[in-house]
Amino acid sequence: MTIEFHTQHAAVSEKLLDHIRSEIMKLAHLNNDINRAEVILKEEKTIIPSENKMCEIRLTIYGDDLLAHTYSENFRKSVREVIKELKKLIKQQLAKKNEPPDIMTSTVDVT
Repeated sequence: MTIEFHTQHAAVSEKLLDHIRSEIMKLAHLNNDINRAEVILKEEKTIIPSENKMCEIRLTIYGDDLLAHTYSENFRKSVREVIKELKKLIKQQLAKKNEPPDIMTSTVDVT
């Protein structure tokens, strides 16, 4: 799995990056089809000045993308919320994957 980090104009500790890396690996254990993760951490001007730390994580699962992002007063809290949302999205995707198809088609020709 490839994990990319983008930290635009934000001072992010190596400890936080290691924490994010381990949380993404836990997500990869939920769904083995995850092959890429892109993490964006940045500070933005928002309506609420105290909640200007943004975390966005995009997971690529063989062509499908799962995306979650949030704003908070610090990066650790933003990461926690995004990971929680991605866990929920992965579980929904796995449940949908295990459902039977809506329409059953057959290629057998009966004569």
